[in-house]
Amino acid sequence: MVNHYYLYCVDRDFGPFFLKFCSYFPYTAKLCLNGHEYVKRQLEQRRIAFEALDNGILSCADPRRLQALCDGLSASKIDAFLRKWLRRLPHPFTTADRQAGYRYDCSILQAECSLTQVLDQPRPGSLFFEAVIRENLDLGRPDQVQLLFGRRVTRRTPAASARGSSPRG
Repeated sequence: MVNHYYLYCVDRDFGPFFLKFCSYFPYTAKLCLNGHEYVKRQLEQRRIAFEALDNGILSCADPRRLQALCDGLSASKIDAFLRKWLRRLPHPFTTADRQAGYRYDCSILQAECSLTQVLDQPRPGSLFFEAVIRENLDLGRPDQVQLLFGRRVTRRTPAASARGSSPRG
């Protein structure tokens, strides 16, 4: 069995993240960060008022600036973030290894994109999901489509409590 070391950290600009290092050659590493946490930190630093969701933003005093911050999260910023923490944290590559040109390269193994929709009436929700299925039929058949929610929303669910509630709500 190969040892893996997990380092859980909090960054001033990116929020919580973790790095997972393998102790066996080729010394793979995995960086996990959340773009929503990044943008929340950026909004806080700029003192822009916003209402946070567990994994998103419900409202923002400056939506255009919010979008610009989201668009500004680039591969180069993520790479610079990784390099910053590799300088600070222990990992398998020694100074001599790094001077010889051995280093970690960034590649995206998983990226999750989301469109946050707050649906407080059944009809708009049905229209939204029908459109999503119709527009993505080439990705799979309808029998392979599934929706995941932490709670059941029915006609008796108060509209106010459905807005901005946690998925675990």
